[in-house]
Amino acid sequence: MSEAVEGGAALAWRLLATLEGGSILLATSALLAYTVRKKIAAQHRTGRNIRRVLVTNTTNLLGRELKRRLEKRGCIVATIDQIMDCEEVSSLRSQASQAKVDAIVIVGAEPKADGLDGMARLVTEDVYDNLKLLESLSWCVQRGGRIAWACAGDTAGAFSDAGAAFDTVLWASLKHVAKVSHCEPIWVGRCEAAEQAAERVVAALTCHDAPHTSRFSVRNAAHRVGECLCRWLKIVT
Repeated sequence: MSEAVEGGAALAWRLLATLEGGSILLATSALLAYTVRKKIAAQHRTGRNIRRVLVTNTTNLLGRELKRRLEKRGCIVATIDQIMDCEEVSSLRSQASQAKVDAIVIVGAEPKADGLDGMARLVTEDVYDNLKLLESLSWCVQRGGRIAWACAGDTAGAFSDAGAAFDTVLWASLKHVAKVSHCEPIWVGRCEAAEQAAERVVAALTCHDAPHTSRFSVRNAAHRVGECLCRWLKIVT
């Protein structure tokens, strides 16, 4: 479709060179308006709409807040219990892409204790539970969808550096799985409060893609018009 539009624009510019008299001004204005509108429309293309989201844990504070905010945005939230149901898993694997989700949110472990014991429990839960969920559930995300990791809880203290290093490992794992699944990874960092983490993750999930860079400029348009005018003058002379 885009190739046809580009071809139509090029043909219109060539036809413009065959006009004569005052009609060339009117045609030039109309064609410039068309070109500008087409370029602006290309800048506002968006990615996949996020409608169905799988949240791996909706029992803790962060999971409940994620579910509430996503549903407030009009999303359908699926839980891990629904996905792990044998019948639903069979349905997701056997049917086409309509049965898949548009995004997954892995709800990371929360620090529940201070010191070395708290860090060890955090690492154990994320490595043996959440990273395995990330790898095992990545197949049910639509190609071009989004995979997010949400984590909340303060890891400050004597083991804050270890916590930051572990978060780096989680981010690297998320990027790898998303790349293999042809999805976009969403990582907003570890937030101190669950409400803040949910707000940032939902905003990142539901936002549109950044505008595409456009090569259109007034100078280029003026140059194109000048070229057409020169061609027209050559024809009439």
